[in-house]
Amino acid sequence: MGIIEKALAISFGNLAISDVRSGNWQQVLSLVVSWVLILAGVVAFFYLIYSGFIYITAGGNADNAKKGQTGIINAVIGLVVIFLAYAIVQAVVSFLVTAGTP
Repeated sequence: MGIIEKALAISFGNLAISDVRSGNWQQVLSLVVSWVLILAGVVAFFYLIYSGFIYITAGGNADNAKKGQTGIINAVIGLVVIFLAYAIVQAVVSFLVTAGTP
C-alpha cells in the first residue's frame, strides 16, 4: 500500500475517506454537511450569548440595547435555519439512499 492509499484510508468516525472512491458519496456528503451545520450552530449559539450580554449590559443606552436585541433575533433565526437545513439534508440523503436500492 502506497502513501496515497494510506492517506486516503484515514477514517473519520464510521466513514473512511476511501468511501468516496467506492462511490459512497451520500455518506460523505451527509457527514460533511453535518459538520458544517454543527459548526454553524456553535457559532450562532455563541453569537446569541454575545448579543444577550450586549443587551443585558446596555445600561440604558438605547443603541446598545437595540444592537443586542437585533443580534438575539438574528441568532435565533440563524439557529432555526440551521436546524431546518439539517433536517432537509437528512431527508434528501435518506431519499437518495432508499431510491438507490431496488
